Amino acid sequence: MVEHKDVVLALLGASAALAGLLLVFLGLVTAAYGGLAGDDPPSVRGPLRRTALVLMADLGAGLAAVVCSTVWLTELTGGRVLYGATIVLFLVQITGLMVGTVWTLRELMWG
Repeated sequence: MVEHKDVVLALLGASAALAGLLLVFLGLVTAAYGGLAGDDPPSVRGPLRRTALVLMADLGAGLAAVVCSTVWLTELTGGRVLYGATIVLFLVQITGLMVGTVWTLRELMWG
């Protein structure tokens, strides 16, 4: 049986790594947004802003997973709520990474 501590340590590392990957996508969107002309209409800027918001929400889920796992590891009682929250937030982050990747590619390549 896998110990809870091993699961939380793995999720801590994976969440932090995926948050870094999300920053790469966010950098691509930010660079594309910054490359737009100042007089571009909102219909051109809007999709990139929405993409950035999706990526930021997913980054927030990843950072929350890092915080929950860190608190769980440093807490003396190792609460079940934090353990469950760490797992749920990691699953949200993975799902958001898939959505954010597809959304970013759609906006940058076919938008």
